[in-house]
Amino acid sequence: MSIAALLLGLLAFILVLRIFNAAQLAGEVIQTTQGAISVMANTDVSDAEKETQVRRASLKLMGRFFWIASIGVAAFAASAVLVWGGAALGFYALDRAIAIALGWPFILGSCVAAVALWIGLDRLKRPSLSKTAEPAEVAYNKLDIALHDFAFASPQRQRMLGNLESTIFRGRIDMDRVKRPVFVTSLPRAGTTIMLEVLAGLPHFASATYRHMPFTLSPLMWGGLSSAFRKPSEKAERAHGDGIEVGFDSPEAFEEMLWTAFWPEHYGKRRIEPWRAEQRNPEFETFFRTHMAKIVATKPGAARYLSKNNANIARLGLIERLFPDACVIMPIRNPRAQVRSLMRQHQRFSGLHAREPFARRYMEGIGHLEFGEALRPIGFDGMSAEPETAHRAGFWLTYWIAAYEHVLATAGPTVVFVDHDALCADPSGVLPGLAEAMGLDDPTGLMATRGMFRAPGPVPDLSDVSPALLRRADDLHAELRRLAIGSAVSNQGYAK
Repeated sequence: MSIAALLLGLLAFILVLRIFNAAQLAGEVIQTTQGAISVMANTDVSDAEKETQVRRASLKLMGRFFWIASIGVAAFAASAVLVWGGAALGFYALDRAIAIALGWPFILGSCVAAVALWIGLDRLKRPSLSKTAEPAEVAYNKLDIALHDFAFASPQRQRMLGNLESTIFRGRIDMDRVKRPVFVTSLPRAGTTIMLEVLAGLPHFASATYRHMPFTLSPLMWGGLSSAFRKPSEKAERAHGDGIEVGFDSPEAFEEMLWTAFWPEHYGKRRIEPWRAEQRNPEFETFFRTHMAKIVATKPGAARYLSKNNANIARLGLIERLFPDACVIMPIRNPRAQVRSLMRQHQRFSGLHAREPFARRYMEGIGHLEFGEALRPIGFDGMSAEPETAHRAGFWLTYWIAAYEHVLATAGPTVVFVDHDALCADPSGVLPGLAEAMGLDDPTGLMATRGMFRAPGPVPDLSDVSPALLRRADDLHAELRRLAIGSAVSNQGYAK
């Protein structure tokens, strides 16, 4: 009877917490705290406004702490009344019930039972979704958002955690695994994501995944801490709406968080400044190499680092100097198709950012400044178009020309151009050359991925830009295709 009474008391404790929404209040406490931290770290907010917002947050926190404490007292009282009432009615001795409650078997068992009960009640409460129901635009709850805001608020804190991780896990960090890294880069919508998906599926390549978010600079430590509560890897279409599905184990472009943490002076309010090959930052170089080895260590059997980072197109010379044995894969796509895709994504994310402020904070936090209200174009030489005109095709075509003229001026022997249109049209004709360029001992695994590619659709018309600008883009595209793997396939009629 004593154990039955204690279990009823545990049930009463949990029910009181749920009836008064203790978890929601706790989430609001975390969100308010991280909101205040974000304000304090925001250099665009004046000191007077910071003081005002932090004062409001403090008052809100005092109220929330009062309610949480009151709920805790009520939950404990409900549990105590049940246990005491049973003893008062003579069903068992109170001292016997207390002795059982303080014993480690009951403490351990009750913790497990409480967690299972809480999860079970969550599932009963969660409404079932019909097959036609629309998924949430931002697939994060309040606690997730608070955690991400906390992580994004201080790049310096991310660096400190990364350095701490290097000390704790130095036995797992093998710097030999930094040899022959593969960097996938190009302007967005050129085929970099499908290239990353294909290569990350090979056993010898390791890339950052969604499981490393939001503390991406400490993948070993965060991976260990988060593994206990991470959900199974269920895939869903990513925010781009392009049919590519991602899950927690999917590779993603998180490397830019490292660059933003060490090179903040390159990220202006309106544009990003390219890197020069001779720029040095020894602390960054050591951290980057160690980080690469950590990423490889997260995947058993992997031996080479892989990343997709569109912004690396602005630092080709520096990457070649740091990693002369690297392979930089740059997909090249027909400018008309790429420009239309860039415009669609910009419009899509502009709407999403207006509806969901966290979506913008998320993209800015991971350094994805390519679209929407987060757009900050790279300031390539000759780039004159302004972000305010990004709703026009002329902006994106001008940007495309400036980007790839910069590429031709800065790309060295480490850069491997790949004709994306030819790859999609005839993967069997292009993948062998790619395998050779990356130095794969056995191209069989790469060849097995050819079913992931789909033939490109008709090239769209860009009638709303000047013919002279189109001719300039076409000439540049022809020069890039001439240098690319798959150029022979393209010249047979693909992607004209």
